[in-house]
Amino acid sequence: MSEHSFVPERKRLADQVADHLMALIGTGRLKPGDKLPSEPELMKQFQVGRSSIREAIGALSLVGLVTVKPGQGTHVAGFSSENQSKPIGLLGIGRERIDELVEARVELECVIVRFAAERATSEDLEEIKKVHQRMKEARNSEEKLIKLDLAFHMAVARACRNSVLVRFLTEMRQPIRLWMEQKARFDWGYEKVYEQHDLILRAIESGNGSEAEAALISHLRSTGERLVAALMDEKEES
Repeated sequence: MSEHSFVPERKRLADQVADHLMALIGTGRLKPGDKLPSEPELMKQFQVGRSSIREAIGALSLVGLVTVKPGQGTHVAGFSSENQSKPIGLLGIGRERIDELVEARVELECVIVRFAAERATSEDLEEIKKVHQRMKEARNSEEKLIKLDLAFHMAVARACRNSVLVRFLTEMRQPIRLWMEQKARFDWGYEKVYEQHDLILRAIESGNGSEAEAALISHLRSTGERLVAALMDEKEES
């Protein structure tokens, strides 16, 4: 098996830590302004290394749920959730931050997908195709779809052959995964994703960077707009 061959991943330790902290914030056990325990305390509490704690805190900071200030520690930010009885979801980070997330993903992944179209090796393409095919086979499993959706985007990133860009996308894993989990809650969430990924894959395979960018932009923006609208409707009904 090659270095980049696809293997279904278990939820990473950093993701588990971030999920737990997010749940504490969403249910009100950690309130805006509360200070989080120190890194050593969190490492002991979660039985993980320093890098996992820092990655989890970095992800929550990226979506605006916590603020990190040198010398003052990490505090829960003043997020916009109005219903503390449920997990905060995407709307908890605020509409403006969601728009920023969409914008950041589009800009970052456009560069990635263009480079992937130019630089992908036969091994890279094989990895992307494997993940893509597994998504087609997993259409009735929400958990697998989320993992494979993320795996597809990470496989494309590795195909761009730029370790810095891969690192940037890795830093965004937690908010991206949260996005995907929210999307999966709706009947339409994964209805078109396979077809949209197929267009991205075909453009990369043909070496057409412009078409790959166009397919990616359409995929991310259409999903983002539909998801935010659905979440806003859900919020108004609650």
